[in-house]
Amino acid sequence: MQEIGIIKFVQIQQESLKELLADGTQKYNPTPLLKLSKIRLTAEGVIGITDQNDEIIDVHHMHHSNSRYRGDNPISIGFSSHYDKMRAEMGEHLKDGIAGESIIVECNPLYTVDTIGNCIAIKSHINGQLIHLNEIIPIPPCEPFSRFARAKDLIPAETKSTLQFLSGGTRGFYMKLEDTPDNTIIQAGDSVYIVGD
Repeated sequence: MQEIGIIKFVQIQQESLKELLADGTQKYNPTPLLKLSKIRLTAEGVIGITDQNDEIIDVHHMHHSNSRYRGDNPISIGFSSHYDKMRAEMGEHLKDGIAGESIIVECNPLYTVDTIGNCIAIKSHINGQLIHLNEIIPIPPCEPFSRFARAKDLIPAETKSTLQFLSGGTRGFYMKLEDTPDNTIIQAGDSVYIVGD
């Protein structure tokens, strides 16, 4: 296995980050993001765990009341190196995790579909357990996040170039739980690896 990096933090989206405005357009709003000390990964999506051991369902979980679950997007991961790239292009307001990925990994390289492969593993720094995730696909960027990232309204050509910039994994990756071990809790400090063939 090839180490990618260490989990910096985990979070959930309590509701959709795309807010519908009165004129029918959508605005990207990161307010529903909630950082937590740990999350549980399931085949149906992510469940946040508070310090009081209360559970909060992520909006991409199959059983969220306003679920954004599509089948291919239950778990998401983003990389600090990708945020460095986005900040260099679009500004310091793009803090790590503001695009809404559940798992943020501290790392240096940039990853694409080709370099990340189709399986990663997360190793608990508490008990050494390995959790495997597969069916990895790049998160498709959306127009509301593109406007938020550029911090302005965009003409069509700017929207197109921004969407292209954020594509191919820059915006992060979706994935699924490959196996269902008894304990799928992950947290900051856990290691993330690319699993070779």
